[in-house]
Amino acid sequence: MGAARQNVIVVGAGLVGLASALYLLRDGHSVAVIDREPPLDGSSYRHACSYGNACTVAPQSVVPVATPGIAWRVPGMLLNPLGPLAIRWSYLAALAPWLIGFVAASSKAEVERISTALSKLLSRADAAWRPLMQEAGAEDLIAAHGCLYLYKSDAARAASDRDAEFRTRHGVRLDRVTADEIRALEPNLPPFYRGGLWFRDAYVISSPERLARLLARAILARGGRFVKAEARDLSVSDGNVTIRVGEERLAADRLVIAAGAWSRTLAKQAGDEVQLDTERGYHVLFPEGRGLLTRPVCYTEHGFYMTPMADGLRAAGTVELGGLKAPLNKKRTEMIRNAVRTLMPAAGEGASEWMGFRPSMPDSLPVIGSSVRSGRVIHAFGHGHLGLTMAGITGQLVSDLVADRPPGIDLSPFHPRRR
Repeated sequence: MGAARQNVIVVGAGLVGLASALYLLRDGHSVAVIDREPPLDGSSYRHACSYGNACTVAPQSVVPVATPGIAWRVPGMLLNPLGPLAIRWSYLAALAPWLIGFVAASSKAEVERISTALSKLLSRADAAWRPLMQEAGAEDLIAAHGCLYLYKSDAARAASDRDAEFRTRHGVRLDRVTADEIRALEPNLPPFYRGGLWFRDAYVISSPERLARLLARAILARGGRFVKAEARDLSVSDGNVTIRVGEERLAADRLVIAAGAWSRTLAKQAGDEVQLDTERGYHVLFPEGRGLLTRPVCYTEHGFYMTPMADGLRAAGTVELGGLKAPLNKKRTEMIRNAVRTLMPAAGEGASEWMGFRPSMPDSLPVIGSSVRSGRVIHAFGHGHLGLTMAGITGQLVSDLVADRPPGIDLSPFHPRRR
């Protein structure tokens, strides 16, 4: 295989799949992207996890979801269905293997290992995004004003000192800010804070849907193509890899699995059992909130961001572990609405709400690397909260793997069968 021109199939047209496809095209490969509804002109994109995220490139996110003491919080996740991190009782049996891995990843030693691996990707995230945004003509979507984490109590502010020390040790640049400094940065915020952290290197993509559509156009301009279909029945041989779309089988030299929360079945067909599951993420859009904030604001106690977008203020986040089949939980979107009424009453009423499926691994690390069975299949999924942030660097690594180039970082922490 090697660096010669190859035929590559990318399954999934979320931001990770699109970034992978564009990097592969830039390397001279022939690329087809398979998705049930890719972000082409005239199509909807609301189904995509990439549509509804918190819209922030977040290099500060070196802390995994599972941290020491998380095991003692699991009963509370079951008892409080509206908490920032909650588990649906009806999904508990199916979630059990993932949950065991989640708790195992929360030891102090594991958190250090995971954070070190995350920092390697995050330190390269922006540099990997920039050439893609430039080619796609998406640079005007960037609003680079950093991100604020705010703390409503003295106890939370004291805890943030430990959090700040941990992030700094893992390469994050940050400033501690006082209540007066926060007021100067965001004068429209009611003063429900005692202090905070300002991550200056973070920035907002004002419309991730627009970014996806621009990337799709760039892919088409380079000769890539889109196949609007569900990909299934992956098969690998010595000569190629094939996948069924409708009644047809497509063959390629390499295949990239970037199907987000739907990647587990395809990975299994490639020969890799992965503990992928789903975080159900929510957002509510407040059109009247447009212009109230300059940068994303996260109240950590509530577990969601308020992000300034092109079309209003998006309150996004929270984690509900409940699989792919249950419908949107209206009580969770109402909880977000109520919090915004308190934390930013000038935002008015929420005009639309959304729920999507974050592909989540128990250790908060994505799966990036070749299948154990065959180097013809490359995994690129499981990014959890960081799909937008890590899409560019993941695409770059995928292109390195297809070209058999040294990736520049150790990919063993992201191996599909990592410990």
